[in-house]
Amino acid sequence: MSDEKRTHKQRLAKLREIFGRRQEVARQSGKKHDVSIAKICTDAGVDKVYLHGFRLKEDSPDRAEYIAFREEVLEFQKNLGAGVEQSDDKRQLEELKKRYTTLLSDCEPLQRELAYYKAQSSNDGGELDHNRQRMTQLLAKVAELENTIANTPKQGKVAAAIAARIQKHVVSPDNFRTTGGRYKLGSKALENEAWGNAYRKLEELLSRKLKMRLYVLVGLPCSGKSTWAEEGTVATDRHPVIFDAMNLSNVDRYRFVHSLSRFNDLPKVCVYLDTDMEVIRERNRTLRTAGKQMTDDDLTVHHSKLEKPDPYEERWIDELIVVRDHR
Repeated sequence: MSDEKRTHKQRLAKLREIFGRRQEVARQSGKKHDVSIAKICTDAGVDKVYLHGFRLKEDSPDRAEYIAFREEVLEFQKNLGAGVEQSDDKRQLEELKKRYTTLLSDCEPLQRELAYYKAQSSNDGGELDHNRQRMTQLLAKVAELENTIANTPKQGKVAAAIAARIQKHVVSPDNFRTTGGRYKLGSKALENEAWGNAYRKLEELLSRKLKMRLYVLVGLPCSGKSTWAEEGTVATDRHPVIFDAMNLSNVDRYRFVHSLSRFNDLPKVCVYLDTDMEVIRERNRTLRTAGKQMTDDDLTVHHSKLEKPDPYEERWIDELIVVRDHR
């Protein structure tokens, strides 16, 4: 139907239909241009002169409706510019930003307490151990708060789309210990080959022209490292690369990180799997296949080598995530 043959009621109905569609577009984009009077009139096939009160008598009810509609569009544009009009996705993202800002405020006193304990640590072993234990507890609380924000189910389609575009890469020597379809552990030659392949794969990933973040996992066998590597929450502002190995001592961790010093602009996150030994032994007995099971003595030896990550002593740590499992 041509514009000439339509009634004013039909024109106004079409204008409101197009306005409703363009409102959603504008809420998503945040741009007033997407809900301009010119675009609405073009899509509706209505001459915009009607919205300025032309062609109709001043006392015409139809003229008043056109002008009222124009004012409604202008009011929407004003609210859009002020941030009042937002899509559900954008509103949820804004809420997440506010909650994250609150989280940072909550973390600040924890960080001050951490600094206090560090400053108060003396050469007395008992007191130092106590302070470090408290610092680990505080860091775990910080990680818990951050995970609460990261795992909220109401991030909306926009945040979900961002997360979906981030591909997570996991590198582990364990992935290179299978020979001829069988998992082999113990041979020094095979171990050197597995670690060499893992380092080469890691360097290949880090050599990409992308902004990346490296997650260095720390934990005993069966502590949950591989599960975290697959299911753990990672930041979506950079491409995540996860190095899944025990990394038990601070010397081992330093050597590993130092070998990557040529990669600039690479934030490093230490993920410490703080898992109870009884849980580890039970998993080793019940979840691991015969070829991967370790003896209790071997687990004890590994436990004796474990040094809990300390971000104050290990300066390479940009962020520490503590994952507790004492079931």
